[in-house]
Amino acid sequence: MSNGSALPVETDITDIKSCQNLISKTIYEFGQIDYLILNAGLSMWALFDQIKDISKFNELANVNFNGSVNSIHCSLESLKESSGTIVSISTAQAFIGFPKATFYSASKHALKGFLEGLELETKGKIQFINVYLGWIKETNLRANAIGPNGEKIGDSHHKHSNKAVELDVCTDMIIRGIKLKKKNIFIPSYLKYIPFVKIFFNKWLFKKISNAVDSEELENT
Repeated sequence: MSNGSALPVETDITDIKSCQNLISKTIYEFGQIDYLILNAGLSMWALFDQIKDISKFNELANVNFNGSVNSIHCSLESLKESSGTIVSISTAQAFIGFPKATFYSASKHALKGFLEGLELETKGKIQFINVYLGWIKETNLRANAIGPNGEKIGDSHHKHSNKAVELDVCTDMIIRGIKLKKKNIFIPSYLKYIPFVKIFFNKWLFKKISNAVDSEELENT
C-alpha cells in the first residue's frame, strides 16, 4: 500500500518465476519492499494411516514451505536495503504436532526452523515477526483442507470450534502487533504457553490436543 493504493498481482508462490514477477512489479510500483507477509497456506484433515496416496500431500510442502522460501529469496535484497520485516503467519502447530495434520505440522516446523536460521544469517538487517494462530473463523482454510483421498474436504466435514477467533479480531491483533514490533504474536494469547507446557507437561498437553480434535470431530458429525 502507498497513499491508499494497492497493486494486485496474481501469483503462484510455488513457481519461482511467478514470485520474481510479483517482487519486480512491486518494486517498480513502490520503489522497495518494506514488509513481506507470508500468509499463503494449505491444510489437511486426515489420519496418516488412512491416506490413500501420500504424493497428493506434496502440495502442502510446496505451498507452506517452498512457497514462502521462494517469496523470501526473491525479495531478500530489497528487504535488506529497506531494513524491512518478514511477517510469518503461522500456527501453534509450528511448536507441536496435531493429529490429522501430520504433513501440515511438519511444513510449519520446517518454516519456523528456516526463518530462525535466516534471522541469524541476516544479522539484524531484516526484522522477523512470527504470528502463531489457533482456529480462526471466516477463512477457506478448512474447506480447502486435503482429506484422506487427496481431495478437498469442503465445509460439511470439518467446521470451526466455538473457541475459534473471528477473522476481523485476528486481523486487528496482527496489525497492532506489527505496529508495536512484537517479536511473537499469539492469537489467542494462551498459545504462548505451549512451548513451556510441552517441555514440562508433555503427556498432559498431548492428551489435551487429542481430546480437542476428537471433540471437534464429534461436534461436526
